[in-house]
Amino acid sequence: MDDINKVYTIQWVGPFDTFDNLKTYLENPDTCDKTLFSFYFCSGSKKGKGFPVQRDSYRYFGLHKADTAINSRVRATHEKLRLFREPFSLWIGSISNSNMQNPQNIEDIETLFISTYRDILTENERKKKSKPSESICVINLWYKPNEDRWVNKKKEIKIFDDVLVYEMDIDKYSIGTLSLLYK
Repeated sequence: MDDINKVYTIQWVGPFDTFDNLKTYLENPDTCDKTLFSFYFCSGSKKGKGFPVQRDSYRYFGLHKADTAINSRVRATHEKLRLFREPFSLWIGSISNSNMQNPQNIEDIETLFISTYRDILTENERKKKSKPSESICVINLWYKPNEDRWVNKKKEIKIFDDVLVYEMDIDKYSIGTLSLLYK
């Protein structure tokens, strides 16, 4: 049993159904620093002939490593996101401890997500066969744009577990779900 030294909490905010709604949220002075959002997940239907509007099972997970606002990457011209038809379901995520936000950690977290959910991330092509370079644990917390916690996860994010663990020494993935407790 190896130590799991990489433990992160990702605070997800969403859903946003258009790029304009995301921009409005990020421009709100009460929103945290928009450079802290490092992850995004989009699900919905795709534009174009042959993609029925009612099929909303296309999914893409991405990262943003730069010290710039996430909407400099997550926008209508993004190579994968431009294929999604509005309204879609877009979520943005931030590592809860900004001191842990560096390119390597962001890359490791993305690798964990894509390798864990490779079969349902339909639009991701890279990293599906990659594994994290060391043991890692991610805890996902889901918030509304007003920053209240989602008590019941939205349909499009139910595919993601609240806890993801990869143990490198035994090459195993584990998943789990959190429950809110009330006093």
